[in-house]
Amino acid sequence: MRLDKYLQLAVAGSIALLTGTAIAATNLTLTGPITGNAVGPQSASAPCIIAGTNCSQPAGFGFNNFTPNSLTSADRYSNNVLPGADPGPSTPGTPYTVSQLTGLFGVNGSFDVAIDVNTTVANGETLNLFQVIINGIVQYVYDPGIVGDFTDGTQIAPVNNNGNGYADWLLQTISLAGLNPNDTVLFRAIWSGASDGAESFFLVASGSSPPTGLPEPATLGLVGLALLGVGASRRGRKA
Repeated sequence: MRLDKYLQLAVAGSIALLTGTAIAATNLTLTGPITGNAVGPQSASAPCIIAGTNCSQPAGFGFNNFTPNSLTSADRYSNNVLPGADPGPSTPGTPYTVSQLTGLFGVNGSFDVAIDVNTTVANGETLNLFQVIINGIVQYVYDPGIVGDFTDGTQIAPVNNNGNGYADWLLQTISLAGLNPNDTVLFRAIWSGASDGAESFFLVASGSSPPTGLPEPATLGLVGLALLGVGASRRGRKA
């Protein structure tokens, strides 16, 4: 087979993979519990996205100020509305724009989601799901169980820093590099077993790199096709 034919096959296969294969969402890593007041407080260092308290927000940066403050279970989205409003259970709020977030963390910066837990009951609270939804598509996810199942999740309480405005856990790491300024970003959290005041989800700058792992199937396919093209090129030179 001629060299140009190999290249044509490689290009065609790459296009098919890119258009026909869905790229899976990146898994977020849950880190904690954090000892001491090492991350925060939310009132001074970072904006809230979902919280049952009054946060110190940057100009023009809204949040879901959900009520009531103590919930056995909750499914809440962020809401970019000032001074803070709750669109209701399982109801998407107004999204942020990429430019709002990169204005806080830098164009190529990354950030984590900090969680301030407000539950003292042993085995009382679990994190069931967290999503970062970009342009209507889930791009980052933490899902230890079944979406929407309030009985399956990761235990996040009790903690030593209960309800003091500092992070007890971190969801790492989110990057918006390469996105357009007007792209939209929405956050969603599902948690259960809360019994002692309001949970707070707020953003903090991350010192770590975006998560890396094994390539997704589409990436592996592109690598294979590239190797095929290299092999064909070598055979063409030998001929």
